[in-house]
Amino acid sequence: MSSRSMSSAERIEALKGLGYTEREAAFLCLAALHGGYFLRRQYCDFIGKQIGGTAAALVEKLLAQRHAVAISALNNTKLYHLGCRPFYAVLGETDNRNRREHSPLAIKRRLMGLDFVLAHPNYRYLATEREKVDYFSGTLGIALSALPYKRYLSLKTPSTTTRYFVDKFPIFLGETSPTEPRSTANFCFVDEGSLTLSGFETYLGQYSALWLLLKGFQVIYVAETKRLYPAAERRFTAFQSQLKSSDYDPDARLAKRVIEHFEARFLYEKGDLGSFSRDKLIRLRNERVEFSEPKHQALYERWKAAGTPAVLHVMAPNVRLPLSPNATFSTCLVEQSYEFLGKNQPPE
Repeated sequence: MSSRSMSSAERIEALKGLGYTEREAAFLCLAALHGGYFLRRQYCDFIGKQIGGTAAALVEKLLAQRHAVAISALNNTKLYHLGCRPFYAVLGETDNRNRREHSPLAIKRRLMGLDFVLAHPNYRYLATEREKVDYFSGTLGIALSALPYKRYLSLKTPSTTTRYFVDKFPIFLGETSPTEPRSTANFCFVDEGSLTLSGFETYLGQYSALWLLLKGFQVIYVAETKRLYPAAERRFTAFQSQLKSSDYDPDARLAKRVIEHFEARFLYEKGDLGSFSRDKLIRLRNERVEFSEPKHQALYERWKAAGTPAVLHVMAPNVRLPLSPNATFSTCLVEQSYEFLGKNQPPE
């Protein structure tokens, strides 16, 4: 995770150097980083055209340069896997696990994830493992141990490799509100056609340590049918209650109060009073007296410069569960057919 992640513009320029057009390169960046597989219809959706010669031209280039392989599925459907190591090297992602072959069920999850991304092109996605780790650990200051991870044992040596966010589900950032222009993280769970919520429950457990350290987040249940939507929402509501009922350390509770005070004070000093009620103004006045010592003023300046992690580092450095997050749940229906991959099998 040490080297700098390439920007989307840099990746597109790099692929153009391999002979791809601007829009071909832009699509291939999405397909490669959001799963590694794509269908012709997805490229046509991206450029707003019917399936035809345009898609055929892209496929021809990919196959000629061996940047992708064609996979035959049911009903004469062709899908394409971007698995070429030099291709990913150009994107700055030589070790990206999307290069590897996957089971039909895993391919379906990746195609559904790409369909979600194509349907919501204006979101700011954290597309790669490096981008996700850089944001949550680097920008927000969250310990790596709180991120969802999996350890892989080397086949040649006794060593292990730790990889983060291995599910490859889309994660994107959005603004919380016009009066609070800070990014809130949105996490997609992709249901590839499960009969039960066991996969979703596992997912909630894997991400709980991270979510407990966020001020707010949203989970989006992405599926091709609405069958499990009500049950998933009930399970998430129960999970949210569990998060909020955690017994936090007293240092963390005080840190939470201080952070909320700093946020209110910052808005007040900017003259942005739209969110202030009479009670909130009285609370701000009382807290300005309570938190008037020089150490609090110094901490306020640190908060303005570096945000919440700076406060937690000083006030609650050893606490893993500092805040009770504001969590929301929503659903997204992917209205596409994936029958060409056959019936669902048990997960990988």
